[in-house]
Formats: sequence, C-alpha cells, structure tokens
Amino acid sequence: MRTVEWPERESFIAHLDRLKKSRGFRYDIALAEAAEISHSAISNWRSGKQRPSLAAIGKLAAALDVDQRDLAARAGVAEGFTHASMPTQLPPELETLFDQYQTADPSRRDELLQRVAWVSEWFDATTSKAGDERPRRAG
Repeated sequence: MRTVEWPERESFIAHLDRLKKSRGFRYDIALAEAAEISHSAISNWRSGKQRPSLAAIGKLAAALDVDQRDLAARAGVAEGFTHASMPTQLPPELETLFDQYQTADPSRRDELLQRVAWVSEWFDATTSKAGDERPRRAG
C-alpha cells in the first residue's frame, strides 16, 4: 500500500471522529454523503493513501458546521489560506479546548467563551509590560 507523507493524519482523523460523533454521524458514509464527497476519500485518509484536498475540507467543514480554516490547519493543508485560524501543533490542553468548543451546543459555546475571556483578562492583568517592575494583579 502506497502512503503519503502526512504527519497530522492521526490527530486529524481523531478530531474528525469527535466532530462526526458530536454531529450525529455514526458512519463515514453518512458524513461523506452530507459533505458530498466520496466515502472512499475518507477511507483513503484513514489508511494514509491520500490527504484531504482543500475542496474536500471545505465540504466537510460545511457539513460539520465548523470553521474551514481550523479544519484545514488540523489536516495540515492550510497552505491555501493566507492565515490559518490556529497553528497545527498546540498543547493538548488547547486542543481539548478547541474540541470542546466545536462540539458544544450554542449556549455552552457562549459560556466557554465567557470563561476564556476571563482567562485572557487575567493573563493581561498579571503580565508585566515593558517598564513595569513587577506583575500587576487582577482585581
């Protein structure tokens, strides 16, 4: 079996499986039909025979209701975009956070974003700025 060089394959397939499950697709064939791509394409990705094309990523993203740039970055095929929404290699904790956001219902997404905003504000408030002698404290 001929395989292609695709270092992101395992993490992309795992992410695709989580999205597929969270969106109610039990089988790859159902996802393929919804995305209007061939089932053999997904099978070839799983086996390492091919990488997804940007066109296939776009159709998958639409079927799964996720950001196309994020999915392309995770698949390692984001070269076609001037800016990917995220780097392809993140710490596992941030990967989990992105997965939780993408698989959550809208109200849980809003709650998660509020908590992320709090962390961001805390980080900014406790990070030393140029000229500061010590970190500032959040109130």
